[in-house]
Amino acid sequence: MIRILATGLAACSLAACVSVLPEPKVPEGLYRFAPMETVYDLEASVIVREPDASRLVAGRAIASEDSSGALRLVPNVEWTDSSTRLMQMAMLDALQGQGAGKAIAPETGAAAPYELSWQVTDFTLSGTTGRCRVRATLLDGASRDVLDQTVVSASADARGGSNADRAKALGEAGRACVNDVAAFVSLYINAHAAEPEPEPEA
Repeated sequence: MIRILATGLAACSLAACVSVLPEPKVPEGLYRFAPMETVYDLEASVIVREPDASRLVAGRAIASEDSSGALRLVPNVEWTDSSTRLMQMAMLDALQGQGAGKAIAPETGAAAPYELSWQVTDFTLSGTTGRCRVRATLLDGASRDVLDQTVVSASADARGGSNADRAKALGEAGRACVNDVAAFVSLYINAHAAEPEPEPEA
């Protein structure tokens, strides 16, 4: 009898604890990147890794910088996936032109003569303006030597003042950065893919 009472009290106590926990907040809107408008041809294949970023901007949350320089999470809006994963998927789409080469995700295990390593250094809102800044490095797929590097930045103004409008503006800025990096990758690879291999020294 004592054991039954003790079990009942423990269950009631647990139920009381659960009832006071805050309910998880469900965002009012989940946002993704719209399809890329420009598709680039590649004459040789490239591995496209997910870009590196700070924890603040690499997840699903959206951050905004206020007038004092403090960064705060924007309520009620999130990405459908991590922002860096969305950028990787957008880059894979942007580099799927009609050329002989293809953009390849590293999880396929395939090898390629080129590899894109990139870092998102800014992907935040400032008021109603979305801001993106990316450093991109193109590597030799075999030796991993640095072949070329660029830094691109873009911004987009929201069409309204709601958090939904601001999230869409940030998405536009992110797509613009992806587009500029895709152009950089395509230009370099297509200019060098047809170069003859250097003959070995005698």
